Amino acid sequence: MKTISIRLLLILMLGALLSCDKIWPGDDDDVITDVKHTGILDMAFIYRVSGIPPSRLKKVDLCLAYTADNLYNGIFFVQANVSDAVVHYRFELPPGDYFYYATVICLCEGDSCKYVGFPGQYGHIAAGGKVTVEEGRISNFATNFH
Repeated sequence: MKTISIRLLLILMLGALLSCDKIWPGDDDDVITDVKHTGILDMAFIYRVSGIPPSRLKKVDLCLAYTADNLYNGIFFVQANVSDAVVHYRFELPPGDYFYYATVICLCEGDSCKYVGFPGQYGHIAAGGKVTVEEGRISNFATNFH
């Protein structure tokens, strides 16, 4: 009985080893040879507004679209999860032109937001534009709020 259980255990171990990925040298079937043709877009989400405390301004959105029409219609292919603690956002993209959209909200009460250019309390201001990504390079760009 003992020899049967040892033989069964050996057969199971041999079966498990043969079912694993190939580990022999020269076995190049699983090697990925595709080269990524991408570049990196480094977006600096920066906004400067004077007249209200910086703690009352919050980042809302940072989105990328393929075309200006998609940007206008709200069809984005990337929407970053923005945070006030993060300044730079990196996206690995194929080379080409892209359009960005970034928004900031004012959390002051009363007319304080209106005095610094927001449409009112809890109003948003937006920045947008065109950015270019080049293959194999890091393209740096900063948002421009007016």
